[in-house]
Amino acid sequence: MINRLIVGFDGSPSSYAAANYAFDLGSKLNIPVVGIYVIDKRLLDETLLEDLAGILGFTFYLGISQKVKEALEKKADVLFQEFAELGRQKGAKVSLVQVEGIPYEEIAAEADENDLIFVGYKGMHLVKGVLIGSTAERVIRKAPCPVFVSRDNYKPIKRVGIAFDGSPVARKALKVGAELAKGYGANLEVIFVEPNESFPEEVIDQLKAEADKILGEESADYTFTLLKGFPEEQLVEYQANGNVDLLVMGAFGTRPLKEILLGSVAYFVMHNAQGPVVFVK
Repeated sequence: MINRLIVGFDGSPSSYAAANYAFDLGSKLNIPVVGIYVIDKRLLDETLLEDLAGILGFTFYLGISQKVKEALEKKADVLFQEFAELGRQKGAKVSLVQVEGIPYEEIAAEADENDLIFVGYKGMHLVKGVLIGSTAERVIRKAPCPVFVSRDNYKPIKRVGIAFDGSPVARKALKVGAELAKGYGANLEVIFVEPNESFPEEVIDQLKAEADKILGEESADYTFTLLKGFPEEQLVEYQANGNVDLLVMGAFGTRPLKEILLGSVAYFVMHNAQGPVVFVK
């Protein structure tokens, strides 16, 4: 059961979309939605600020980091007002947290294993390329709970699709997906991607039986969809074509370089999906 919804909120378009998805679920499940704004301590490093001064055309002086911190705190106040107002409009229970640290570390640390984290795929950056890496990706790797990754565009969730291959993490995804479908009042679909034409039919039957058992325990009605091809490409295309609004799947691991070099279905979906995806660990 989901206890709280944690939203990493930085004012980017995708974080606004993530907040909307969280408020929709929070209001329907009557659970708290916690907005967290992280003042990135890396932006308070005067060595970095001195380097940025030439790029951005401002005058550097000792002690400027305090002015930067004050500006970020003022930004947090404005964003919190907008976040709280949006939550109230949707009838959600809203609370707010402001911390200083590394965004992906603080967002992950705020959550417990029974929470659900919401983040935007692309956050705000002071200068493009200065802070390298995806906060969303790193949150997924560090979080103790499932992570909902939103793109920029929000639309109500009416169809939830769960990528299922029989693995232990996919079994967890079935349960999470069933709870989300119930919470959003959405239809539920279980998706298996057959990697080749000679894939054993009996294995597909076993997968269906396993999904029946797990979702039966959750009292969840669903349809089973069989796709064919490369799983990562088929899942992204299936969602992009409007067949499901939200995709739920097992998360990638803790070794990013290996996944980049050797490939990972979840890693590919993370960086290529056009709609929201929930990653379950």
